[in-house]
Amino acid sequence: MRKEYFAADLEQVFLKERSDSGLFITITGFDGSGKTTQIEAMANEFRKRNKDVLVTAQPNDWFRNQPINRHYLEHGGTEIQARILALMAAAARLVHVHDVILPALNEGKVVICDRYVHAAFAVFLHRGIDSKFLADINEGLPRPDYSFYLSVPPETLIQRLNHRDKGNLKYEERKIERITSIIHTYEQMGSQLIKIDGIQEADQVTNSIMKHIKF
Repeated sequence: MRKEYFAADLEQVFLKERSDSGLFITITGFDGSGKTTQIEAMANEFRKRNKDVLVTAQPNDWFRNQPINRHYLEHGGTEIQARILALMAAAARLVHVHDVILPALNEGKVVICDRYVHAAFAVFLHRGIDSKFLADINEGLPRPDYSFYLSVPPETLIQRLNHRDKGNLKYEERKIERITSIIHTYEQMGSQLIKIDGIQEADQVTNSIMKHIKF
């Protein structure tokens, strides 16, 4: 069992080549890191350049609304429940990729996705799921052109989440140790993610992101 991050496992997930003419961007990070703000800002920057933009997200509503997922988010759960959720999340991701992302990329659109498979590794490794198992069930995904990670210290994340959600935090948001466990995997992903300092002012974060993108 490999209940820690292995770069080769994440690498296994991605297809070797893409044949589309689009631009695929993902942005990830713990809740409260500023993803929504930056996705909107990025989309606006591309639209100013007359690009056709699709903003989308993972996991989809089907997965989010499953009773087992909603229960786990509020109360935590067992390893077998986490394993079931990992399978459901992978299935939802593959459907989303083939029904939404790939068609848009084939049309030459800029696709900006809130979370991607990187988040699955970060969350489900924290929940005790085997790294190779995660690779196997997520295999066959297109590799993004750019994958950004908004890095924010756990103490700041908790402050932001308490302010945003008025103290109604999810199970994995209530303890700094749980947040640290999840973001630790993001920090380990190295070349798979472009790390952006999420503590900066919002416009500075946007500038930091956009300077990496070649038009």
